[in-house]
Formats: sequence, C-alpha cells, structure tokens
Amino acid sequence: MTADAVIDPLSYAASLLDAVGADRKQVSAHIALECLQAAELLELAGGLAHPIPLIDDDPRASIRAAMGALGLLDQETFATSYVLDAARAARRALRQLR
Repeated sequence: MTADAVIDPLSYAASLLDAVGADRKQVSAHIALECLQAAELLELAGGLAHPIPLIDDDPRASIRAAMGALGLLDQETFATSYVLDAARAARRALRQLR
C-alpha cells in the first residue's frame, strides 16, 4: 500500500480501477467496463480518480490493490451501496482476468 491508499482509499481505489479500465492492451472491453463502472461508483461515494499508472504494469495487481484499499475504509463508508457495488464490479473484473 502506498501513502495515497492510507490517506484517501476511495480515491486511490478509483484511480487504480480507472487505470485498468483505460488499459486497452491488456484487458478486454468487458473487463474495462467493469473497472470503469467501479471507479465511477467510488467517485459517487466521494472519491476522486486521477491518472496513475498500473501497479507493475499489471491489471490484476492493480485491481487487487484497489480492493485492498477498500479494506482500509471504515465500516460505515464500506457499507454504502456505492462502495459495495464497486467492490463487486472489481471482483467480477478480477475473476475474468484469471
């Protein structure tokens, strides 16, 4: 985890998922859309995606890191429908990458 993940986990997760969604070389359109949807939901929950690179140029590692950042959220924030739906979309994308 980086300092960004600890300081603002919603924005960090949204940024990573947005980066995966923008990676048209390594992920299919369906996976990209799952990640972009997750990033949008996290922004609706209060995060702000900003351009960052994939972790080690690896979509799987980036999705896992985003999900790890969500694990840093307090219970109240994590339990919101936006965050839960984003986590589900990220999980679906990760499953399809395997």
